[in-house]
Amino acid sequence: MDQPNDEIKSLLRQLELENLRLKAELEARKAGQKVSSNLGSLFTKSTTRLLAGHRLKRSVRQLLDELPGGNVSRDTISDVMVHLIYRLTRIGMFAIIAAMGPLLIMVVQTYILNRQNDKLEIQNLLLGKQNQRLDQQINLEEGNRRSSLIFFMSNIMDKIDDEMKGNPERSLSAPLIGRIVSLSQALRPYRYLENDELTDRQLSPERGQLLFSLINSNLDQGTYDKIFARANFNYADLQEANFTDAYLKGAKLSHSYFYKANFNRANLEGADLSQAYLEEATFKNTSMNGVNLAGANLRRSRMEGISLAGGNLEQADLRQIYLDGDFRNSNLEGVKVQEATITNVNLEGCYFRSMDWLDSLEFYNLRGLASLREYYEPMKEVEKKGFTTDTLYRLRLDLRSPVVRIVTCSKLVEQIIESSDRIREVKNHDNESRNLSLYPVSNPFGLEDLGVKKDSVYIYRLSSDRDDIAATAMWLQFNPKLETLWEIFPNGDLPRPLDFNRNLLSKVKTECQNNQ
Repeated sequence: MDQPNDEIKSLLRQLELENLRLKAELEARKAGQKVSSNLGSLFTKSTTRLLAGHRLKRSVRQLLDELPGGNVSRDTISDVMVHLIYRLTRIGMFAIIAAMGPLLIMVVQTYILNRQNDKLEIQNLLLGKQNQRLDQQINLEEGNRRSSLIFFMSNIMDKIDDEMKGNPERSLSAPLIGRIVSLSQALRPYRYLENDELTDRQLSPERGQLLFSLINSNLDQGTYDKIFARANFNYADLQEANFTDAYLKGAKLSHSYFYKANFNRANLEGADLSQAYLEEATFKNTSMNGVNLAGANLRRSRMEGISLAGGNLEQADLRQIYLDGDFRNSNLEGVKVQEATITNVNLEGCYFRSMDWLDSLEFYNLRGLASLREYYEPMKEVEKKGFTTDTLYRLRLDLRSPVVRIVTCSKLVEQIIESSDRIREVKNHDNESRNLSLYPVSNPFGLEDLGVKKDSVYIYRLSSDRDDIAATAMWLQFNPKLETLWEIFPNGDLPRPLDFNRNLLSKVKTECQNNQ
């Protein structure tokens, strides 16, 4: 009997414990619901207070209390409106402040991105400099390889000196000419450093040095002809080189750099100067028949008394150039001559393929020969080349134009002046005087845009420069009516009569009588 009672007691004890546990759990749940309710009530009150506010809530309650009776006071309405506006303004300020957060984040993000872009740009710049240095290193290695050939050049020049000893003909042997030709081919162009930057164009200073050394070796023309027929001097770097009296007939000088070079009295017949850089170069009494100047840059250069018959000037840049000479039968297709000064030029037979070029000259602000149409008439021609034909326009001198007599008379008067022994003595006095030329000051025709006055007498300056009065060696006056030639003095001294070839006077009378 005792054992069943113990079991019943044990079960009752377990039930009591379970009951206590359930009560504790129920109390905990009630407490949790109360806390949640309090938090919800607190959040609701806080939100209401934030959005409406205690004063707005009170004024709205007062308004609601007064509405049933219909006795809503003006103070109550104004109080509601004021608190409502205040609440809306406050909420708007909170909204702005809340919106500033993302905006501030965007600003910071943009700043970080800009810094990152700056770093990327610096990185790209450094990479660009690294590539530039690599390019410089490659070109300098190429230059070092070329420079190794300088020893070969020195050896050749020593051989030239050896062959010139006891050689009055100044000629070279065929093997030595072959070595010169081989060296000129090996000295290929490259880009080199100048002011810590690679040059824009590929040039070969070594080719320029070789050519200049050969020119100053005073070899005979036959030797030069053999060398220039086979040697390659294209892309030579010859900036400010002096080629006065040089023999360069048939030389291959394409794409070479001749900035401010001097070609006075040089022989450039048949030379290839296509795409050459000849800006501010000087050509005075230079022989250039058949020269190829296609695409060459001749801006601001001076060509005085040159002979360029049968030359190729296609697409050449002659802007701001000074032109004086014989250009017969030359190719003028696409020549750029804006602001050029054109004086005594012979353009007989010059040709081009489009009349648009001739029509555009009137907009080029030319001085001297302001309009080719005043002196030349373009004649359409068709040339056959094998199975193809080419339409050209050639300039033919208009015999009715006064330019024929002007040029003829000017040349005759210059011949009279140069026939004087005194003039020849002054021109041959020293080497520099050999560059003296006659420049017109006045004549019976006049040329206003070139500063030549119209007068009954011819006045010339014997000078080394057309524009520099201080370079004048003599002032000369020829009177066609009195048939006299004088040396005149600007300081007021009495003029000095000069002798001349009087046989030329008859030509002046027949050729110029209509112009005097």
